[in-house]
Amino acid sequence: MKNVNVKTWLVLVGFSVVWALHPASTIAGTPGIAPIQSTPHGHSYSEWAAIWWQWALGQAASVNPVTDTTGQFCSTGQTGTVWFLAGTFGTPSTVSRTCKVPTGQALFFPVIDAFYGAFLNDPPATRTPEFVRSQVDCAVKSVQVQIDGVFVNNARDYFLGPQQSLLFDVQLPTDNVFGLTPDIAPELLLSPSADSGIYLFLHPLPPGTHSLHWKASQTCPFGDFTQDVTYELIVQPHAASNAAKTALTGHGRHIP
Repeated sequence: MKNVNVKTWLVLVGFSVVWALHPASTIAGTPGIAPIQSTPHGHSYSEWAAIWWQWALGQAASVNPVTDTTGQFCSTGQTGTVWFLAGTFGTPSTVSRTCKVPTGQALFFPVIDAFYGAFLNDPPATRTPEFVRSQVDCAVKSVQVQIDGVFVNNARDYFLGPQQSLLFDVQLPTDNVFGLTPDIAPELLLSPSADSGIYLFLHPLPPGTHSLHWKASQTCPFGDFTQDVTYELIVQPHAASNAAKTALTGHGRHIP
């Protein structure tokens, strides 16, 4: 495989973590998580995971919510009635963000996950479903999550393994987080791509300020990874921001 360092990084950096809440339980004033076998807002968990990666990797590096260390870019690329939250790409592994979220928005996010995307000029043997899925065959080592100071313990129930991953495409922007150029990755297209991990779909939070804190680690084919992320989510009326108005349009979510 050409460009081994770059391709290894494509596998390694794609890990994000957030908190979990059992779908059959609630913590005073908070809604629950959609069941793993459900299709919230018309998509399965596997479909939402693919769409999340298209969003995360489709934003310019200069305003990418995953590389953001303060939360100032958390509204970037948000459309429709579902917003995405992010962890980090591993560097730094510890971040603290403040993010304003419109009321009524559901949230979808990875607890901890992995991604692999093949280049169009990779050897055919490394562009098969079996190969790309093998690159995200990871094992979660630990997960510790909190919402408003309350620990939640069942995030592992929402694990999607490599065989549950869709095969999807990711179109990178010119200013992409990997620093790839078309001479290295033709058309800046990663195809086919696959993922694995723990993902959660959260029904809208009530207005107000909510704190999220999580630590997670996992072992993947190319290494071990740990994250420590804190979010302050400020849920406020739609009229509070132009980004919120854009979020109501319902456009922009797709899978190949």
